[in-house]
Amino acid sequence: MPATGTFAEHPVLREALPPLVRKQRRLALTIAAVAGAVVDEKATRAQIDALLLAAGLRKSELVTCLGYDVKHNERDGQTSINAEKLVAQLVDAGLPERTAREILKASEETGEVAKFATVTPSKGAKVRV
Repeated sequence: MPATGTFAEHPVLREALPPLVRKQRRLALTIAAVAGAVVDEKATRAQIDALLLAAGLRKSELVTCLGYDVKHNERDGQTSINAEKLVAQLVDAGLPERTAREILKASEETGEVAKFATVTPSKGAKVRV
């Protein structure tokens, strides 16, 4: 990871970055405090869904319990093309493998690059809580 000095060396960062870093760290601590509850909540929903399935409920069917609608939800899995299977089938259909691979490569699309910042303690730094 290439370091480019401290924030103070970049005029645009001098004023704006320190308060944002402090805010991000406070938020990260808040999230960490409830992370266990998030895992527990997800496991509880899985148990509820297993019960609904055992009771015979199907997609979008619900029951009421303690004033809550408790619904079994399903969503179809994502569909994608397995490139190797497609090439093999095109070759079996009589297309030369090289041509099949060229067509496949020409059909690829790439989405936008993900850009985001991370804020982690520097090695050896004392982190105040």
